[in-house]
Amino acid sequence: MKTSKMKLLPALAVVFFLTGFVSIAQNASNEVSIGDLKGVSNTLEANGIKIYYEIYGEGTPLLILHGNSGSVKGRYHMVPELARDYKVILMDSRCHGQSGCSEELNYQMMAEDANSLMAHLNEEAYTIWGHSDGGIIGLILGYKYSERISSMLISGANLRPDSTALENKLVEFVQRYDELEDGRLRKQIKLMAHHPNIKLEKLKEVDVPVMLMVGDRDAIKMEHTLEIFNALPKSNLCVLPGTTHFISNEKPEQIIYWLNKLNESFSMPSTIDIAEQMAKSLFGK
Repeated sequence: MKTSKMKLLPALAVVFFLTGFVSIAQNASNEVSIGDLKGVSNTLEANGIKIYYEIYGEGTPLLILHGNSGSVKGRYHMVPELARDYKVILMDSRCHGQSGCSEELNYQMMAEDANSLMAHLNEEAYTIWGHSDGGIIGLILGYKYSERISSMLISGANLRPDSTALENKLVEFVQRYDELEDGRLRKQIKLMAHHPNIKLEKLKEVDVPVMLMVGDRDAIKMEHTLEIFNALPKSNLCVLPGTTHFISNEKPEQIIYWLNKLNESFSMPSTIDIAEQMAKSLFGK
């Protein structure tokens, strides 16, 4: 009798584990809506916090990563259009929106949260649009988890928190985070004051097509965006005229247009290659 009970225990443990796992995976989704567009919201327990996310539409999985002090709600005005072609996945970053927080906060942790959500949703590959903080997170995902990503649109991102990358006024502004009374907002602004610190060489490991976007009136210096562009092995650059850092509010149609272009075959045409072909035609060599 003891032997049969002993044999039964591992089997019961497996059943318990499997039923427990299913219970977690089916953690009651809630219906949400943006106008007439219906979606679902849910949370994922990962990396010591609760990650809040919403999903709308069907099609190519598109993970949207918001900027500092933002949340999923900041992209609602674009979701109905995007959901025509994409399965739009919005997540609140760590210490933002309805997601949980931690004592420490940095972009590496936030990227691990995004990767955990991608693994949990188990899509074959994701298109990513990350803006500002979300763009930084996207670049980290690009060099750490390229195998999960098909393409990325990265807008308003920086690799360093100092005046080599940002306009002096912005550097001065974020350094005043200690004056803020709201603890969560203080943590968010402190993040920008001390992070990111990504070495340019890491971008050479981003093995996916990237549309790098910036407004010509952004507080991220144009020469820094060019640094990023030149370091990415598979990238095109889009500079939007008369546009500040807040691209999604000022030129949302450009975001949507270039995201749709990422669904097409990616190319990096070369003027030099064309000129060499012309030279052969003109001069015979």
